[in-house]
Amino acid sequence: MSSARRMSALDAAFFNLERRGQLLHVGGVYTVEGRLDFEQQLADLAARLHLIPRYVQRVVRVPFGLAHPTWEPDPHFNLRRHVLHHVLRPPGDDAQLVKLAGRLFAQPLDRRRPLWELHQIDGYRGDRSALVAKVHHCMIDGVSGVQLLGVIFDVTPKPAPPPPPPPAADVPPLPSALVQLMVAARDALEVGSERARQLVALVRQPARMLDELALARDAVAELLQLLLTPPPRTPFNGHVSILRRVVWATVPLAEVKAIRNRLGGTVNDVVLAAISSALRAYLERHGFLADRVELRAMLPVNIRTPAEHLRLGNRISMLVAPLPVGIYDPLERLRQVAAATAQLKGRGQAAHLSRALELLELLPPVIQRPLGWLQVWAAPINTICTNVPGPAVSLYSQGKRIETLVPIVPLAQGVGLAFAILSYADTLTVCLTTDPALVPDDEGLRDLVREGLEELRSLAGVERSGRRIGATRPERQRRRDAAAGRPGGRVVPVS
Repeated sequence: MSSARRMSALDAAFFNLERRGQLLHVGGVYTVEGRLDFEQQLADLAARLHLIPRYVQRVVRVPFGLAHPTWEPDPHFNLRRHVLHHVLRPPGDDAQLVKLAGRLFAQPLDRRRPLWELHQIDGYRGDRSALVAKVHHCMIDGVSGVQLLGVIFDVTPKPAPPPPPPPAADVPPLPSALVQLMVAARDALEVGSERARQLVALVRQPARMLDELALARDAVAELLQLLLTPPPRTPFNGHVSILRRVVWATVPLAEVKAIRNRLGGTVNDVVLAAISSALRAYLERHGFLADRVELRAMLPVNIRTPAEHLRLGNRISMLVAPLPVGIYDPLERLRQVAAATAQLKGRGQAAHLSRALELLELLPPVIQRPLGWLQVWAAPINTICTNVPGPAVSLYSQGKRIETLVPIVPLAQGVGLAFAILSYADTLTVCLTTDPALVPDDEGLRDLVREGLEELRSLAGVERSGRRIGATRPERQRRRDAAAGRPGGRVVPVS
């Protein structure tokens, strides 16, 4: 019973590592083409809560941290404590929405309740609504969060009613500390017995055992290499405060795909190259020499299988990729980004780091927590860049189309700048989460990301509609120079 509800080591890490200045919930801003009815919003969510049992469960700790916490039904669940209503004063413009979204995101979730909130904001652009969602990272990762949108929203303006809930059952009281200890001891015995059986089976297969030991060695070596090679310091790396700002830019997805098709790499490579361009310009604006500087970004990687659709929790690993801000030429910068990410994928860095997390699970939970705190002080990155494929079709709420899906990711201590990238229908949105004490000009940096994409669009010869056009004269000259072996660079498509 409890093992199905008990947090995994990664989920527990997100729960336990939260601290002042490191609130670990993810979120989103969803603008709507029309005004929503708040009471109808409550009724619609109430009719779907049985499809998301985790939304009515709260976290219950185990005394002394001897086991990971469990998810238990909340006997005092009240939907109105989670779905809240706000009204912007006229004119209700984007600046007001940005300010309110940042303030809401900077507030912690109440751990005495299920760890989510949904804020309806009326008065946006006059007579429109927006939604701000917050869900703790111990409940979802980027992919499961996107899958959850398909439950909360509709894929048609006139949807069929959701399936009816099962007959209501009495919600038991939360387990006592003694019960939690007893159940944790039972689960520990079951897990220990299963691991002992696996070890015996492994010993009987020497070749497989050697392979497993080699994988563990490679995983530890990969992790140590990252921890022992600190990234360069920047203005946005430092003590992270409790303040947050979120700003975003939305561009046509067809344009980004056309740039990729023309210049090579992936959609993510194109966006990372634009972010590298923006960070180079931002550092130079603030008096930092960017030449020959290579920043380091954490790129979360989904390892969820199709069979795990709508399974909440975290099923992620990561790549730690270079952002070549020291390269001046934008085409060479994109080539370097594409080559680096392909090389990291080819050597299996994500698999190595995933194996390192699996090794962590072998340790007792009471030891896992202090080891996890090393991350707070030794994060081997400058920034976070997470890219999640969003819904390919439009979503609706109360029959009104969701215009924009804006993803928001949390900051880690020491990392005052993070980028979240999400595709939705025919758009792609890049959202910056910042600590305004470390990134005082977040809107300027957002505009620099736009300029980085615009620069690549122009060099690729892509019209604003996403269609290709003939190469410009400077580009034709660049290609001739490359063919003749002269300086100027050459873009090599990377699969």
